[in-house]
Amino acid sequence: MRSLSLRRLRVGALASVAVVGIAGCGAAAASSSAKQPLTLGFLGALTGARASLGQGMELGAQLAVDQVNSHGGVMGHKLLLVAEDTASDPADAVAAADFEINSDHVVAIIGPTANTTASVLPLAIKANIPELMFGGGAIFDQQSSPYFFRLSPSDTEQAQAMAYFAHIKGWNKVALAVGEAPASQSLVPPLEASLKRMGITIVANVGMTAGQSSYRSEVQQVYANHPQAVLGQFNNTTAGIFFGQASQAGDASVPFIGTNLWYSSAWVSAVGKSIASGPVYLTNSSTTGMIGAEEFIKLIQSKTGSPVPPNGAGFMYDAVTAWALGADAAKSWSWPKIEGGILTASNPPGTQCGSYATCYALLKQGTKINFEGSQSTVDFNKYHNVFGPFAVLRYNAQGTPVTVDNFTAPQLQAAFK
Repeated sequence: MRSLSLRRLRVGALASVAVVGIAGCGAAAASSSAKQPLTLGFLGALTGARASLGQGMELGAQLAVDQVNSHGGVMGHKLLLVAEDTASDPADAVAAADFEINSDHVVAIIGPTANTTASVLPLAIKANIPELMFGGGAIFDQQSSPYFFRLSPSDTEQAQAMAYFAHIKGWNKVALAVGEAPASQSLVPPLEASLKRMGITIVANVGMTAGQSSYRSEVQQVYANHPQAVLGQFNNTTAGIFFGQASQAGDASVPFIGTNLWYSSAWVSAVGKSIASGPVYLTNSSTTGMIGAEEFIKLIQSKTGSPVPPNGAGFMYDAVTAWALGADAAKSWSWPKIEGGILTASNPPGTQCGSYATCYALLKQGTKINFEGSQSTVDFNKYHNVFGPFAVLRYNAQGTPVTVDNFTAPQLQAAFK
């Protein structure tokens, strides 16, 4: 469970502002004249195996908060981002969300990933605040709660990108190797369906149980029927052992198509640069063609010195921006007006815009906007899901990801219709 030792310091541009309790839990009145800060709660894995992912997500959220604050905040209220560590554990996530809701009085929750969202969402619903999450879990493809918003494409679309890449490479006989965790296993059904649609045969489907000291048996099962490629994902520790033993068995030359879970320096460190720069391909949501990408990349480069955004940063940048523009459009951050505001500001029709400054200026003129994000169009379907382009990446010898292919959302939709 959450302990006070895991409590993060408040982050943001309001370090000198006393955090006074806004009437939280979605009940704050947008007409408040006190102009107290509005508190957004960030939830992510800031420690543990997925710490690099959580830190990238927090960075993206903070960049968006800074942009909103630099333009006066939401209806004159500056934003304050408070972060809690979930350690990628549902129980910790519940305690962290409860703290943010009842102690920080947050007006929205930003960032739970697929393996913690299901635990956090009931608390957000009870508190009457939206949850804007990052993660691909296919179990959320038809999530019916209006409080739920997913800013990243589903694993269903990622599975399509993986299968489509295998198809264009001519790999018609493949094996699956997927972690046993529910968030990873949710990738299996869309992978099976996508591969079948591409006419690709699955010759093995091997579950990878975390925490083992050896995966020699799994390596043997995966490669026994001589697949032309392997598709899947599992955690970094497992990856380090699995790929090391696959290399010892002479199987490291078989291409592996992984997911955005491995788009991190932590994964490169776990498997080593030699393995990482081998025939391992990663499908990852892309900024290619996205209207909001140019401003986002500039901000990332200014902050980190690199134009390559950390995994998850773009989606959380889009999440905060979509929420803020939604509040501006609705002239309220309270439920249910905020739901309608987010949909109005993000979905067509409207004038397309890709940054908070540009979109806000249009709103002030009375123009209907259609916010376009950095890694998706942020056009929500009836289940509050989005679709976006995917890149296929490989690491070079220095451990830097390099794009080898790109697929647009319409391209994938056409291939799998």
